[in-house]
Amino acid sequence: MINTWSEEELNILKEHYTTKGSKFVAELTGRSCNAVQAKAAKLGLRIPLAWNEEEINFLKKNYKKKGAQYVAKKLNKNPNSVMAKAASLGIRYEKIRPWQPWEDNYLRRHYNNRKKASIARTLKRSIPSIMGRAKLLNLRGERAKGWSESEKDILRELYPDRKNSLEEISKILNRSRYAILLQAQYLGISRPVHDHEWTRKENNYLKKYFNKKSYKEIAKDLGLTHSAVSHQVSRLGLRQREKARPWTEEEKEFIRQNYKKIPTREIAKYLNRSMDAIINSAGPLGISAGRPRPWNDEEKEYMKTHYGHTPLEEISSALRRSQQAIMGMAIKLKLTKRRKKSSKKETNSIPAHN
Repeated sequence: MINTWSEEELNILKEHYTTKGSKFVAELTGRSCNAVQAKAAKLGLRIPLAWNEEEINFLKKNYKKKGAQYVAKKLNKNPNSVMAKAASLGIRYEKIRPWQPWEDNYLRRHYNNRKKASIARTLKRSIPSIMGRAKLLNLRGERAKGWSESEKDILRELYPDRKNSLEEISKILNRSRYAILLQAQYLGISRPVHDHEWTRKENNYLKKYFNKKSYKEIAKDLGLTHSAVSHQVSRLGLRQREKARPWTEEEKEFIRQNYKKIPTREIAKYLNRSMDAIINSAGPLGISAGRPRPWNDEEKEYMKTHYGHTPLEEISSALRRSQQAIMGMAIKLKLTKRRKKSSKKETNSIPAHN
């Protein structure tokens, strides 16, 4: 893969993405926001969604006895986000495993010479738990030497010009890429994205795939923007793509019947189309994800009648909603799976959809 992410860039992504977003990481790494978001998705990094009142109440009710994993699964949130929210509310898990003396000693020995993920695997704890314990034990990584004024002047001179690669600046200053990126941001120095200097490898990759992949896919592969790829195709005078073949009614019907029910990749393979083509066609066909479909009163009544003793799959099929949506609404309606069976026979009528 061209323009692979360095270890320093990955560290920046993992440290700042979930708290400060893609734009902040993009400025530090010199990559596009699209490239940052794509890499974060591959690593399973997500920006936590805001907590609403119902979710907070569910957390207060269940976290203390059932823990982060249970709450995270029910609310479709990251366990780390759940633990952080619980900590901010002063709620502790009753069955939390206390730290043993040998674990503290292990942490003291290896905190500065092993990665946090490695320590977490060894101790069978989460990374936030490792970092929190290290803070209590007053453990800190080695502090880097301060920047002199002469080093800052060199950085001010070299960093804004993309002809000077980060590797070259790193060698001149004897600093890591990570340190250079952070110091540049502190000094308010930027590297213009539009002045990207295309390498021979990047040009060869573009010439090979510009007619086989979408510009969006190529941009993700190269860590660039869609417009940068489009402009470079034009500058190189590459043959324009052939006009896409029109959609047949059979293809449109297949998408209507299967979109969001089977993986988009399988639909694309079956129709011999790109994934982007499938996703872009969903909007005009009126089947894109868009905003969530609001719940009507009949659906809520159906939930109150059936939730708890009817299999989740059947409710999902009847209401044509995902199982996550079903569980989320059950929380809002304060329904539990331990419900008393009704003495009367319940109708199995499916509510009308808007």
